[in-house]
Amino acid sequence: MLRKLVSLLADERGSTFIESGLWIAVVVLVMATAGYNLANTMKGKFAEIQTNVSAIPVPKIQ
Repeated sequence: MLRKLVSLLADERGSTFIESGLWIAVVVLVMATAGYNLANTMKGKFAEIQTNVSAIPVPKIQ
């Protein structure tokens, strides 16, 4: 029984799997944060463009 417990604790396959999962989680969080910041920046730029375009007078066709 003690040998099985020692071999279970010495086995690194599970820790490698968990480590890979943690790295994937970090990458996903970084990408989500970057996407969120990009969306906010784009929203601000489009609002600025809309304001600038709305200020241009459009002649009426008769």
